[in-house]
Amino acid sequence: MKKIAFLILASFIFLLSSCKDEAEVYEGQPYLHFNKGVNGEAVVKQGTGSTIANIDFGTVQSLSGAAQVKLVVDKTVSTAVEGVDFQIVAPEVTVNAGQIGGQFQVKLLEATATVEAKVIVFKLQSSSIPNATFDQTYILRYTKSCDFNMAPFTGTYKVVTDTWEDYEAGDLVTVQPGLAANQFKILSTNNPYISNASTSYMLVTVANDGSVQLVSNEPFNYGGTTGTLSLSGSGTVNFCTGAINISNLNFSGAAGSSTGNQFVLVKN
Repeated sequence: MKKIAFLILASFIFLLSSCKDEAEVYEGQPYLHFNKGVNGEAVVKQGTGSTIANIDFGTVQSLSGAAQVKLVVDKTVSTAVEGVDFQIVAPEVTVNAGQIGGQFQVKLLEATATVEAKVIVFKLQSSSIPNATFDQTYILRYTKSCDFNMAPFTGTYKVVTDTWEDYEAGDLVTVQPGLAANQFKILSTNNPYISNASTSYMLVTVANDGSVQLVSNEPFNYGGTTGTLSLSGSGTVNFCTGAINISNLNFSGAAGSSTGNQFVLVKN
């Protein structure tokens, strides 16, 4: 009796499983969508000329016949311009019968790439495959990156921010090569508040990741009740543009200390 009950139960479970599997079979329209994520990130490295970003798309089920699918740019929200910043290698591709999708390639051009992200928003179009109600927008963000290079860090720079207030925005500062291959000097020759402007400078040491540490070669002499102050600090530099961002500039001496000052410079 127990054996018969077990067989009945097993048959019932099998029938439930079969009904479940049958219910999961989809026989409707294929429907077009971005099938491997709707966001992408890419980097164009300096000296490469361009890089290729792949964008995948798919259909809910395989096609019964060949169809054309087009990748189009939403110009209303994209910040990059087709033909200037990027090119779609083949804007229209064929999905053959039995296939469930394909891939587009987008060529990102170094000449107009920037360290600030540019954005391209894509959509899918087809005259024979209806669009799904999901995953219809693909957002590609890309930036330019440069390898460790000390060459940009020399010449005349313009002050953007100085919360210590030795300089005003727009003042010019001279930058020269430093004592070692990965160092540069920010000279004090245009600093109106110190008496040793001709001999003092900030010595900036650059790491491979663009982070920097700085010290003063000698205390800056502000005279009066302030006296001399030694400098230290940290921040970042941009290997592509040569921009200098000292985000944590500290002064200390007998008169006291001041920490967390900002000193931001860009190439003039």
